[in-house]
Order: sequence, then structure tokens, then C-alpha cells
Amino acid sequence: MQVQDMATLQAELAQAQEEKAKQEEKIAAYEEQRQQLHWELRKLQGSQEQSKQETRSLQERLWELSSQAQHLQQLHQDSKQVLATREEELVVCKVELAFLKEELSKATEQVQDRNGQHHSP
Repeated sequence: MQVQDMATLQAELAQAQEEKAKQEEKIAAYEEQRQQLHWELRKLQGSQEQSKQETRSLQERLWELSSQAQHLQQLHQDSKQVLATREEELVVCKVELAFLKEELSKATEQVQDRNGQHHSP
């Protein structure tokens, strides 16, 4: 009976060793998979950090462009006001010029009339 028990124990031991080998293979495969996932996680974290930096950079650029746009809008508004003022001044100058031309025409006419009276016999 002891020989049979010994044979049974050896069979169980062989089975246990085989099971242990299978478990060790699974553990090795899981470890490899864990390392791969860990590497991918680090890669994703690096990409995420890079994306954050790019986002910050783009936000800064957006702020700069927005600031420039506001400045240009203000310059445009100021230029429109200056142009409107100049146009008003131009209208006034044209009116004054027309008035002065009329005055010059009257004065020239008066001088010609006087010259005509002085030269007549």
C-alpha cells in the first residue's frame, strides 16, 4: 500500500509541478503585459503633458492675438474719428474757399469797373 501511495504522491507531485509551470508561464505573461501597459501609460502621460504644454502655448498665443486685435480695433476706431473730423474740416475749407472765390470775383469786378471809369474820357 505504501508503494501505491508513493506512486500516487509522485503523480500528484508531477501534476502539481506541471500546474506550477503553467502558473509561472501565466505569471510571466501577465508580468510582460503589465510592463507593456506601464510603458504605454508612461507614453500617454508624456503625450498628455506635451498636449498640456501645447494648450498653454496656444492659449498664450490666442491671448496675444486677441490683445493685438483689440489694439487694432482701437486704432481703426481712432482713425475713423480722425477721418470724420478731417472730412468735416475739408467741407468747412471748401465752403470758405467758395466764399473767398466769390469775394475775389466781386473785388476783381470792382477793380475792373474802377479801371474802366478812370480810362474813359
